[in-house]
Amino acid sequence: MAEEEKGASRIPQLDGLRGLAILLVLGLHFLNDSNHGPFGSLLYRFGSAFRLGWAGVDLFFVLSGFLIGGILLEARGASNYFSVFYLRRLHRIVPIYYLWVTLFILVAAVAGGAVSRVMPIGSSAFHTIPLFYLFLQNYLQLPFGSLIWTWLAACWSLGVEEQFYLVSPPLIRALSGEALKKVLLATVVAAPILRVLVYRFLPNGGTSMYVWMPCRADSLAFGVLAAIYWRDGSVRQWYEMNRRLFLFVLAVLAAAIPMFIKWMFVPYTLAMGAFGFTLLAMLFTGLLLFSLLEPHGAWASFLRLGFLREMGKLSYCMYLIHLAILHLAHGIVLHSLPRIYDLPGAAVSLFAFLLTYGFAKISWVLFEHPLIRRGHKFIYRYCDSNPVPTPPQLEPSPH
Repeated sequence: MAEEEKGASRIPQLDGLRGLAILLVLGLHFLNDSNHGPFGSLLYRFGSAFRLGWAGVDLFFVLSGFLIGGILLEARGASNYFSVFYLRRLHRIVPIYYLWVTLFILVAAVAGGAVSRVMPIGSSAFHTIPLFYLFLQNYLQLPFGSLIWTWLAACWSLGVEEQFYLVSPPLIRALSGEALKKVLLATVVAAPILRVLVYRFLPNGGTSMYVWMPCRADSLAFGVLAAIYWRDGSVRQWYEMNRRLFLFVLAVLAAAIPMFIKWMFVPYTLAMGAFGFTLLAMLFTGLLLFSLLEPHGAWASFLRLGFLREMGKLSYCMYLIHLAILHLAHGIVLHSLPRIYDLPGAAVSLFAFLLTYGFAKISWVLFEHPLIRRGHKFIYRYCDSNPVPTPPQLEPSPH
């Protein structure tokens, strides 16, 4: 979901990191959330290994913070800073997202009777549709298991990112470098406190702290901070002198993942709100920076694999459509919820994955990529006293 700026060199390992993020999300829904056999069986254990797959969204947030932050930091001297940024974001985000929301309305109106025999439509939530067009869907709750849920539930994270796009440009434009760092560090500290307060004192606080933008702002702030320190070279200097310490801390954070999978795999708990999301953001920020600091190392080489880069390129559309395709495929073919414990269920899930990939590939070739190229026709302009800086290496997009 990233596209080059004109004249910029691409960082392929970041595409691969995005591909890893979408594969985590797909693993959650296709393997863990599907019926994957009796408790304790080998297949059950395999599917359960992906129950932390929702953290792929957290990885998307860190990546967005890093890439959007880098773009805005490079461009903040431009006279058309706001217009170019928002026009490019408009071309990348809105068309496919609005099309997907509108397709739901058309499917519900034209084929609602047939679909209702497979799953409930969730018509009681239709009044919330206008809020999806306003990117406020992360403050809504949809009836679980309904068509509107399978079609639009994943869109909550796009609401978080869109709200980040509204807040970050004026902050980065207006604040000095030191002031911006203080605001970002304050965000990293404040977000867990806010999550705990929301969890303790608001109805349905566990869900709210997971999907509300202010509660998830620390993951985005970690990404922007990484962009700041990467651009000024201080990360590289520090890493050269403290490589072993960096790798030790990264290894400790990574070693916590099995414990998360075993005991902290539900994102709506107080422990996750208090420190879990922060630890994940720190791990993902470290993995991102490590791929840049050691571009010829094993980790960066893994992220440059063609399959991961392809998944990263197509991740936006795949993220939008995969849940609906999975549930509709199983409902129509097998008249059941998704399952992988038998051959028919596994075959339908594989078919749903291939269908998701196929639609995403068609969307990229015919729809998304041409729109991105059109958006790149809007160029940042700088006055003579402020020469054009090196353009950002990647133009990110939502997952």
